[in-house]
Amino acid sequence: MKKNNIFWISYSDLMTSLFFIMLVLFVLAIGYLKIKDIENQRLIAELKKSQEGLIKETERLEKLLNLEKQFEPLIKDNSFYYLPACKKFIAKDLMGIEIFEPNQFAIKQEYISTTIDVGNKIKSFLKKLNSQNPELSYLLVIEGNMANTFDKRIDKDENYGYLISYQRALSVYKLWLRNNINFRDYNVEVMLCGSGFNGLCRDAIEENNKRFSIQIIPKVSK
Repeated sequence: MKKNNIFWISYSDLMTSLFFIMLVLFVLAIGYLKIKDIENQRLIAELKKSQEGLIKETERLEKLLNLEKQFEPLIKDNSFYYLPACKKFIAKDLMGIEIFEPNQFAIKQEYISTTIDVGNKIKSFLKKLNSQNPELSYLLVIEGNMANTFDKRIDKDENYGYLISYQRALSVYKLWLRNNINFRDYNVEVMLCGSGFNGLCRDAIEENNKRFSIQIIPKVSK
């Protein structure tokens, strides 16, 4: 009888211990599942945020890719000649004309009105572009150029060519500013440069390089 009592007591202790172990394991399992649930919720939230960011980025890139269509009005405008190889625009009314004083950067009086008209057309286009894509910004490059001699005896990297062509771009820009043509009103940054007797997309007819050109570049930002 005593042996039976000892057995049942031992059995009871064993079951109690097993119950306690199962209880501990159950609590640990519940705790682990809650932690995993919190981690899963955090992961889902991060994935959702990443997905939203990816959607926005995709939409922005689609707009950038579709900008070429939005540039068509300027490309088809009879006032401009478009150079597709380098995506530059040249004022048709000023092509092949020395609108600056020879080897100087001052704009001749007879071409001031035409240059202002060109600036106003660019301003109107950029204003429309900004209204269509308010979240995008643009870089407007105004580039001054110079024509070499017929036999191209001037070194294409001559320093004064770069200097004067830059000053020509600056003269054009200052003329536009004096006439209330401020591109920065439309989320546009302006960069002035001069390629002198050098540069891409030069005209085969050297005289036609007496000009300035513009380039509109969408700026990619986060």
